[in-house]
Amino acid sequence: MRGRRNRPARSVHFIVERPDSWKVSCYNPIESMVNMRQYLHISRRCEFDANLQNPAKVFARDATGLVREFGALDTLLLASVFVFALVFTITQFPWFYGNTLGANLTVSLLVAAVPFIVLMLTYWIIGVMMPRTGNDYVWIGRVFHPSIGFTWSLIYVMVVFLTAYIGAGVGPLSFAFSSVFSTYGLISNSTSLTNLGNFFGGATGTFELSVLFTIMVAAFAIFGSKFIKGFLYVTWIFAIAGMILMWYILGTTSNATFVHNWDALMTTLSPSYSYAALQSNAVSTTSFPGFSVGSSGILLALPFAFLFLFGGNYSNAFAGEIKNVRRSLPIALFLSLILGIVYWAVTSQLTVNTLGFNWITQVGYGWISGGSVPGTTSFPLPFQPTQPLFLAVAAYPNNTMITVMFFVYIIGSLGPVFAYFWIVTKYLFAWSFDRVIPSAFANVSDRFHTPYLAVIVAAIIGVILSYLFEVLGYATYFTMGTIIWGISYIVPGLALMVFPFVRKDLFANASGWMAKKLGGLPVISLIGALTAIGFGYVGYLALSNPAIGVANEFSEVLVGSLLVGGFLIYFVSAAYHKRQGMDMGLALKAIPPE
Repeated sequence: MRGRRNRPARSVHFIVERPDSWKVSCYNPIESMVNMRQYLHISRRCEFDANLQNPAKVFARDATGLVREFGALDTLLLASVFVFALVFTITQFPWFYGNTLGANLTVSLLVAAVPFIVLMLTYWIIGVMMPRTGNDYVWIGRVFHPSIGFTWSLIYVMVVFLTAYIGAGVGPLSFAFSSVFSTYGLISNSTSLTNLGNFFGGATGTFELSVLFTIMVAAFAIFGSKFIKGFLYVTWIFAIAGMILMWYILGTTSNATFVHNWDALMTTLSPSYSYAALQSNAVSTTSFPGFSVGSSGILLALPFAFLFLFGGNYSNAFAGEIKNVRRSLPIALFLSLILGIVYWAVTSQLTVNTLGFNWITQVGYGWISGGSVPGTTSFPLPFQPTQPLFLAVAAYPNNTMITVMFFVYIIGSLGPVFAYFWIVTKYLFAWSFDRVIPSAFANVSDRFHTPYLAVIVAAIIGVILSYLFEVLGYATYFTMGTIIWGISYIVPGLALMVFPFVRKDLFANASGWMAKKLGGLPVISLIGALTAIGFGYVGYLALSNPAIGVANEFSEVLVGSLLVGGFLIYFVSAAYHKRQGMDMGLALKAIPPE
């Protein structure tokens, strides 16, 4: 906290009547007093019995150096940008309708909202009970074991980084740049611009732009929360303008007009790129199995619909920097979910009305069948089927509107790309502050209050994963995200379920509805169980769906490596610190200081 960094640590020692099994938190002495019958003496020096460790040796320092500078609106905007944004629409609709054979997205989102409401309740509880940076990592580690918390969060963070930052962020944003050049090439009949668009839509161009975006957002992340908030507000202004313009273009363009404009632009390249030719080609070359119908189609679509709603609970990762977290966090969690459902329902319906339901489903299926890349037998178009391309075709021949649309779309897409990069640094900081990884990663700039070394490491990881995206492609990343991102929430759900029984000392501090019981069982335990069951069931649906659950070597190697590597890193670190006189397994039961 501000003004606290340079103060000496103030610790308190209690001589108490207590059973030997009681654990007293030196960092939460007042909270611990709930369980004490009396205390006899308070001293300025913290002396520990054989069961407790000196906190000065546990954490990197006696205060994080981070500042609570994010208010309710800041937190809401960050939570929302994780859920819905212009950048996420770039290839989302051909991907969803092609994979689900045309399932109703709005109904799928409403069904998916049920387990997500339970998930938001779970993250509300753990955010309030342990409002620290890297909140769910801290939660799982303090409820189960630090090694489980670290390994789970390592897998979780890497998969979300792969899926959201690379697969739905810098990768598709590169596709959007490709669409800009391709569109202007078509309008001006410029071969050089069209070729440039094709280059940026290809693997090498996508990688180069991804590296450029990663360097840019890393530089932004260095400059602290005030700059971050300013950047967030500016990009949200452009995003809102882009959303309104997108809805206007789609809402005022009929399907007949879109077909006419598409053919006018695309057939200048080849007659096989016409609206009808692309659709018939996709059907004939892939043996299209038919459209999804009924409730069974909705169930199969649920894992895909989940990917539209993930992210709002990522705001817990900076819970230690949120003002009045008890009020700000639930507002951000639930309102971002509601706004996300509305945004995706409206945007998808307008897009389908303009492009044509059968067309986007069958052409999307052909695109996916060809590996989600352009220029294949089932999708011969030389560039990606992006939302900016569709909007440009719908707005044609109004070049001014096309230019404004591209501008606000690109600028408005930078906010979520930055946010998904920035949040990774919070976990790196939390791991380092607990000394699981070198404490240098927890070093915070005195001027900007940011963990600058964590930002640099996140940038390096981003570049490496961007290269893997070039090699493995869009489909692999989304398949991983659809399965692993969802089932990862089983673990915090289980941790919440057992929390009142294994951390009675902390549960005693719960207040309001979080302390209630139903049928003799804590309400929060029931919420945790429902979270684990809900996301476990959707994970089962994902694994059972041939469009998702077909394992690929990279997914298996990545998850297996992170699982083994996470436990290995933790226990190597624990062995090292044990030689320095600290038992990490015991010491990290304490809640980190602010």
